[in-house]
Amino acid sequence: MSQQNSDPTIYDGLMFVSLGAVIVGIVFLVMTLGQYGWSGP
Repeated sequence: MSQQNSDPTIYDGLMFVSLGAVIVGIVFLVMTLGQYGWSGP
């Protein structure tokens, strides 16, 4: 069996950066929709 490396790589960092960007985008989308009277689910 091969030993797995548990050290985070650059790809793990990029994954968290992209996840943060998606969350920030959703927040700004909700804020923008709130200006048009959107009340949410």
